[in-house]
Amino acid sequence: MVPTHEIFQKPFKVDLQFEDAPTPENYRTWPGGAELGKTMKVWKVQNKKFSEVDPGLVSDPYGFTDSPDAEVISSGLNSKGPTSVALGRHGNFFLWGFSGQPSDMTPEGRKCFANVICYIKKFEGQKPIVHRDSQDRQWALVYAGYLKHISSDDFLKQLFPEDLRDRFGKDPEKYISYYKENLEFLHAADNHIVVDEEVKSLGLSNRKVELLDKCVAMLEQGEQPELALKLLKRYTTETCEDAKAWRSWLDENRGQLFFTDVGGYKFLVTPKGMKASAPPVQTAGGS
Repeated sequence: MVPTHEIFQKPFKVDLQFEDAPTPENYRTWPGGAELGKTMKVWKVQNKKFSEVDPGLVSDPYGFTDSPDAEVISSGLNSKGPTSVALGRHGNFFLWGFSGQPSDMTPEGRKCFANVICYIKKFEGQKPIVHRDSQDRQWALVYAGYLKHISSDDFLKQLFPEDLRDRFGKDPEKYISYYKENLEFLHAADNHIVVDEEVKSLGLSNRKVELLDKCVAMLEQGEQPELALKLLKRYTTETCEDAKAWRSWLDENRGQLFFTDVGGYKFLVTPKGMKASAPPVQTAGGS
């Protein structure tokens, strides 16, 4: 949770009183879940629970904020994972994941709900700039974790490419170690999340601007120009053919670039004048 967020501050000040709740056991099967404590700090939003009311709705957290017009404000106790989004925004859409109507909310929950209505008004007309085209790379780790509980041949074929199945069989720890080691080189291809060996050969993350800098410099210097051009076109939506045009595009848009996994593993340009909640991608050396 981000307790300093505007939806907890105005126009009504929300008194966030936290209590301890048992950590759901299913959380431990997700990335990072093994490190969770026995209890979690929670804030009560409504007075009724499932099955007195509908179970509510959370969103996939992986890639939720990989565009500058989206933000995660809070997770919530749910049947999915510990970082699933219960309160968040994407463009001019606000996710209020709790199911209780206002009469079933706590007094502080009602204040927060009213604040949310005021908050999202500011983004009227701002349509989301990224629409789901692929899965975030973190899902590779999630799928690897599934192997601890599901290991049928059909499941393996559906989620992992043949070369990995041949190397790692049904050993979840080998898949997890492999994906962690290669996280910065993963991308979507052939219905799987795979390592981009061409990016890996350069030793650069495919989601940092330094990759674009390197590829443009390679074009300018005549160093593996075919590879440089292939990667520039793979990770952007541009169609430039020469180094001068690529340099002009990169220099002009550098400060507005962001990388999106769910939007197709591409560098995109933030529209001018957009109210952003996340910073653009950092340049070389950033994290």
